[in-house]
Parts: sequence; C-alpha cells; structure tokens
Amino acid sequence: MVLWKVQSVAHPTIGIVLLGGLMDQYERLPYHSSAGIAYTLTDSESVARTTLTVGTEKSSVNINGVEIDQQDSRSPMKLIHKYSSSFLEKYRSDRVSIESVNENILSGSSDAGAAALGKCIDASIGVDPVSLELEMRKVSESAGRSYHGGLTITYAGPRPFTRKILDESEFENIRIISAVFPHKRKPSDDIHTNQPRHEYYRSRMQNAERAVRELEMLSSRSDIKGIFELAMRDTEDYHYMNSLVDVQIVTPEMRTLMDRINEWRSEIWMTYIVTGGNSVFIPTMRENASEVTGLISGFTEEIHELRVAGGARLISSGFS
Repeated sequence: MVLWKVQSVAHPTIGIVLLGGLMDQYERLPYHSSAGIAYTLTDSESVARTTLTVGTEKSSVNINGVEIDQQDSRSPMKLIHKYSSSFLEKYRSDRVSIESVNENILSGSSDAGAAALGKCIDASIGVDPVSLELEMRKVSESAGRSYHGGLTITYAGPRPFTRKILDESEFENIRIISAVFPHKRKPSDDIHTNQPRHEYYRSRMQNAERAVRELEMLSSRSDIKGIFELAMRDTEDYHYMNSLVDVQIVTPEMRTLMDRINEWRSEIWMTYIVTGGNSVFIPTMRENASEVTGLISGFTEEIHELRVAGGARLISSGFS
C-alpha cells in the first residue's frame, strides 16, 4: 500500500573550478575545493525528474527505465538506507522505490539525479542540509551544485559543503553554447584516480584553491565575464594536469575549436570550458548567441544553447 509519494526535479551542472581527485572513493571526498553552475537548455528544461514512493511492495531503484542493483557502490538507495529509521518512524514503512528519468541532459546527470532524490528525502522526513549533502555526494560528488543551483562553491574538508554564491538571475544575459563532439566520454573516476598520483597535483590543488578565492571576489561584485574568464584559465590548468597522467579528454578536434575561440575573442566576447565529457561549453552574451552558434557550426553537428539554472525544486507531494 502506497503511503507517501513525492516528486522533485534538479538541473545538471558544469564545472567552473574543476574537480579532480578524491581522497575517499566511497565517501567521494575531494582533495580540493571546486565550483560549478547548474544549467538547462534554453528551449526545453534539462532535469532529472525523480519520484520517491514509500510503502511499496519492495524497495527498488529504476533509472531511465532500467532497474539498478541496490548493492552498487554508488546506488541512490544508499541515501534511503541512511535514513531508513526516519522513514520507518514516520510512515511505519522503510520500503521505498525510486524512479528517475533524465530529460534533455547533456552531461552531469548523476549530479541532478542525486540532488532531486535529496530534495525528495528532505520533503519526506526533513534532514540537516549539510548531512544530506554528505550522503548525496556518495552518489555524485558534485550533487550540491545541482541541489543549490546558480553558481556554487564546494569547500573541501572533512565535511565538504556547498554554498550558493550567485543566484541564477545574475546570469540572465549569458548564454552557454555547447558544442558536443561524437566521441565516448571518459569515466570521471579515471580523472579522480590518476590526477593525485602525479607530482604536479600539489600545484593543481593550490591553483584550484586560489581560483575559488578569486571566484568569491568576482562574485561579490557580480563580475560575470570575469567568472567565465577564470573558468577558461582553470580549464587549461585542469587539462594540463590530465595530460600529465595520460587521461585525454580534450581531443584534437576539440582543441582546434578552442584555438579558434581564442581568435574570435578579439571580435566577440566568449570563453570556453571543458569538463570531463565530450563538450566544449562556450559562454557568451545572450545577444551574441546566434552568431557564436553560426561560427562553431562547422566544427560539430550537435550544438545546444544553455542558460544558468536554479536549484532542486519540489513538484508534488502527498499522502495516499
């Protein structure tokens, strides 16, 4: 007998100060601070849509129509197990099913899914936000970005936490053009495992912490262009680090586009961000979005226009 049902959505994310290296693969604890933004397509919403149901015949996790092994090291059911006593106390049942569907997500789906589930859990039993983020990050280490939305910083430490430093409304005049390349993306754990093994990693950590402090300063005066200029510099340092450990994310085709962007920047303001996937993200002013799209159309067949999005939100909830 279904006792309670709740549905939430959360947006995927793009890194601004990119994260590489986890000191604990289970807890997903970072070696250094990082930053990111939530995003959505401009013409249709990019979300993980997650439904949590209490009182089902059995506990289960279904993502995009596929049932997930609950014993998987990053299974969303970990969040339910953490709070099972609270579900049992409130609903007299700890049998919970999770269904999540990704809608129009280019990358960052695990962030969005974990954040949407976290929102469902909070709406169901009420939880401490710092504790909740520590549990969400076991599913995806950047879930806090999706949960809060806008521009966020995740501060490293024994209990990492994420703080929103700029609301999405500050970015209303920015568009991000995503140029997607047709190669298979590398698993993020290739980056997290290999980066800390190289001697340059100490410099990378220091550079990331400096970038976070600069980001705080830029955000305090709403220097939006400065934020994305910083992100471009961080992209270069991050992928230099990857090149030293033989983790190739930036392909020759992507690098060709990045080089051309550096040429076009003398005429039109734009920057680039490359995270761990197969996209070159190109922030520019909203009035220049169509022109930038035209410029990059010869480099790839898949192009999308994005904007900065808000945090996870509740869609519906109720007792049966």
